[in-house]
Amino acid sequence: MNKNKQESKSADSLENSDSTHNQESKEKPKDSTIKHRKVESLNFKCEQFFGKNWKFVGGFIAFALLVCAYEISNISSKMESLEEIVRENNAKVVLTTSDGRAIKVTKEPLKAEYLKQFATSTFVNNFIVSRSQLTNNFEKPNFKDYGEVLDNVPNLKNILLNFIDSKANEKEGIEVNAVAVGDLRAYVQWLISAVAQDKLPEYIAIKDYSIDKYEYEGNKFNIELSIKVIAQSYILSQNSYVAQQGIFKILSEGSFDLKKSSDINPYGLRIERIKLNPIVKSGG
Repeated sequence: MNKNKQESKSADSLENSDSTHNQESKEKPKDSTIKHRKVESLNFKCEQFFGKNWKFVGGFIAFALLVCAYEISNISSKMESLEEIVRENNAKVVLTTSDGRAIKVTKEPLKAEYLKQFATSTFVNNFIVSRSQLTNNFEKPNFKDYGEVLDNVPNLKNILLNFIDSKANEKEGIEVNAVAVGDLRAYVQWLISAVAQDKLPEYIAIKDYSIDKYEYEGNKFNIELSIKVIAQSYILSQNSYVAQQGIFKILSEGSFDLKKSSDINPYGLRIERIKLNPIVKSGG
């Protein structure tokens, strides 16, 4: 009896599960149909929207493109302006003048010819000294030391201070060039002796010059100059001035160092040794 009841319950449960399955299978097609209709409805609405408002949509897109083009043009203009500023800054260097003013100077390639011209001009225009110059128009015939000579001859003082390493500087790694200082000191001593022995012409004028030798390698140079001069010498025995021509020889070695440049010495010329063969009075 119990067995028949269990079999009947199993049959009922199977029938219920079959009915449930059939019901679910019927609901699934309905769900998919509803979803499909929703998609079709959304697509239709979009097509209808763009169809009715294509002018506005097209206008908005065109406006957005114009704004993008303007912004890109503006950025390009700013980039060109920035490039111009960078180019100008790279092409120029700011220097400070002796009176404290800041000036912009255009950079140029450092050509060997510029260095040669500067070195030649420095030697030709600063070392020839006449008796009238040395004695301040014959008012100071005697000198106690080298300092008094340099005070009377600003060109030589300029050479010592700006073209020779005459002072040590630990921060900049500069050591005193004893050779160059000694060579200049020897010339000053010769001037003092020449005045005392009446060998230095009273007036000397530069007529011409020639570069006998110029060698440049790396930052080092070697130069030999012959400067043609016209001198007016007072000859005591004749009690008159006598004109004479002569050659003032300069031989020097040195270097260029832009780290040591200044307003007076823009190429950082440094004299490392120098030999001078000055002109003396006729018969002196």
